[in-house]
Amino acid sequence: MASKKISTWEAVMLIAGSGLGTGILAIPYAASKTGLLGIITAVVAAFVASALMHLLVVDLVLNSKNSTQLMGIFKEHLFKGKNERLYSSLFFAVLAVVLLFNLAIYILVAAEVLTESFGVAPFISKIIFYCTSSLIVVAGIKIIGISEKYSMIIIGGVVLFLIVMSLNHPVKNMELSFGSYGDALALYGLVMFSFSALFSIPQAANNIEDKNKLKTAVITGIGINAAITLIFTVSSITASKNITQVATIGLSSSLGNITAFVCSVFVILAMFTSYLSIALAQLDIISTELKVKRNTAFIDATVPSLLAALFLPVSFISMIQVVGGVVAVITSLLVIPGYIKATEHSNGNLMLGNLGKNKVLLNIVLASYILMAVSSLIKLS
Repeated sequence: MASKKISTWEAVMLIAGSGLGTGILAIPYAASKTGLLGIITAVVAAFVASALMHLLVVDLVLNSKNSTQLMGIFKEHLFKGKNERLYSSLFFAVLAVVLLFNLAIYILVAAEVLTESFGVAPFISKIIFYCTSSLIVVAGIKIIGISEKYSMIIIGGVVLFLIVMSLNHPVKNMELSFGSYGDALALYGLVMFSFSALFSIPQAANNIEDKNKLKTAVITGIGINAAITLIFTVSSITASKNITQVATIGLSSSLGNITAFVCSVFVILAMFTSYLSIALAQLDIISTELKVKRNTAFIDATVPSLLAALFLPVSFISMIQVVGGVVAVITSLLVIPGYIKATEHSNGNLMLGNLGKNKVLLNIVLASYILMAVSSLIKLS
C-alpha cells in the first residue's frame, strides 16, 4: 500500500469523480420540473457554494496536524472538553456506518447494471464490482488517481456521445423557464449533494505533487462535475420521451441499444469513481481511529459493504441514503467552526486570501448548506 504523490490532473479527477455517485442519475427528473433557467441557476449556485466550501476544507486540512481525514481534523479542533470521547465515538460510529452503506449502494447500483446489460448473475456481478474496485483501493492513492483520471475521461466521452444523440434525436424542447421556487430549491439540493467531494479533499491535499495547484484542482474538479451534470441533465430531458427518476432508463428506452450500452458504462463508472474515494476515506478513518494496520483497515472498510450488498434487503440499504444526506450536511456544518479554529493564527495565506477571514462570506457558505438540508424536505411537484 505504498503511497506516491498524485499529479494535479489526478487530483482534479479524484475530486470530480468523488461527487459522481447515484445523485446525478436523479437530477434530470428533478430538473424537468423547472426548466432551463432553473437548471442553470441551480448548477451555478451549487458550483459557487461547493467550490467555496471545498476551498475552506483545503485550508482546514493544511492547518491541521491530524490531516489524513476529516474525522481526525474535527477531533483536533472541535471535539474537546469532558465529552470529547463521547462526541468522537458517536461521530465515528455514525460516519463509519453511513460510509459503509454508501459503498453498499454503489455496489448494488453497478451490479444491477451489470446484470441487466450483460446478463451476469446478481450475486456474481456484486462480487465482480467489489473485487475490481477494492483492488484499486488497496493499490494506493497513485493508482486510485490514475483510475479516476481515465474513468473521468471515459465519462466525458459518454457525455459527448449523449450530446450528439440528443441533438440528432430530440423529442422535446427545453423550456426557458425557472419553475417554482420549491422545485428549484429541491434541484439545488440534489446538485449540491452530487458536487460534494469533502472526503476526497484530505486525500488530494495530502498527496498532490504541487500544493500550489490545490486551488486549481478543487475549482476545476467541481467545475468538471458541474459541466457533466449540466450536459447530462439537458441531454436527458431533450432526448427522453419519458423522463424517469433514474435518468438513464428513460434515455435508453428513447435512443436504443447503443445508448443503453453507453448509459450502462456511464452508471458503472460513476459508481466506480465514487466507490474509490469513499472506500479510501473509510480506510483512512478506520486505520487512524482504531489504530490498526492498513491491511486490516482495508478489510474492515470494504468487506462489510459487500456483505451488506449481498444479504441485506435493498429497501433497507436505500433508506441509508437519507441518513447519508444528513451526515453530509452535518459534516459540512462542522467545517465552518473547525475552519475558524484551525486558521485563527494563520498569516492570511489562505485559499481565499483575505476573504477567508470574512465572516459574511463564511455565513453565506454556511447558509448555502443549510438550504441544502432544507431542500431534502421538499417533495417535487
